[in-house]
Amino acid sequence: MPTLYTPFRGTYGIVRGFTGSDYRRHHTGIDYRTPHGTPILASAAGTVVKSVDLTYSYGRFIVVAHADRTFTVYAHLSLRQAALGARVVAGQRIGLSGNTGNSSGPHLHFEVRRGRNSSGASVNPRPLLRGNPPVATALAELPETAATADLTEPTGLIDLADLADLVDEPDTAEAAGDVPAAGPCGSTGSDIEEEEQAAQEQAAEAEGTLP
Repeated sequence: MPTLYTPFRGTYGIVRGFTGSDYRRHHTGIDYRTPHGTPILASAAGTVVKSVDLTYSYGRFIVVAHADRTFTVYAHLSLRQAALGARVVAGQRIGLSGNTGNSSGPHLHFEVRRGRNSSGASVNPRPLLRGNPPVATALAELPETAATADLTEPTGLIDLADLADLVDEPDTAEAAGDVPAAGPCGSTGSDIEEEEQAAQEQAAEAEGTLP
């Protein structure tokens, strides 16, 4: 599995955490309290397999395919800045957070999925994240070298020609909405204990004091 980083720099509280993989009954990702317009960054190197504007559900969202059949989802964006087929590196800006789709306020809904395509089962992102991402150089500015190829196409990532195999259309979870039974994403309010714990963990990771 690739190394995954938080999809932003800094520390933002958690509005709602991961509760399970079944989108019909659970919240399948993490809602971070990112203010409107916060730069959203790729959690790992990969290829954009979805870059979509919806007026419902996930709103404006992006799905990135990574090595080892891992996918990350970035939803409710105010602006998408990575097109379908774009290759991205960890820490590269792919959009701005917002309040689009089935959302009750500005935040980022972030998911990690595992499976044969972008509709794979969601897993809890929190234990997988390794703190803030490295500073990325825009792909357009990177020299065409073997090192660049290694950076932009991690081992195990399926070729762009096979993008269709990575995307399951329609994506049922995205089409049905972000936890429709529980109301709009972010509507449950702040879990103070979880927010404080997340902030403490991120601060400890930044200082290198975690075991």
